[in-house]
Amino acid sequence: MGKRQIIYRQDRIGGNQDLLNREVNLVTNEARVWHGTITTVGSSEVELKDARSGKHRFAINQIDQIYCEIKTDY
Repeated sequence: MGKRQIIYRQDRIGGNQDLLNREVNLVTNEARVWHGTITTVGSSEVELKDARSGKHRFAINQIDQIYCEIKTDY
């Protein structure tokens, strides 16, 4: 079994419902990395819940990319 990384750049994030409830790494424009689960995806912002149950909101223009790993059969 392997893993594959999916990268969502800024232009693919807003309103993308595929990101909901997915465990991701969110990279800001300042190169800060946040890890957690996406709870809300709107046209202008994303909400991420971290492991300590803290919720963080990011404007789409603050995000460089969001990436996640999925397991594959090969």
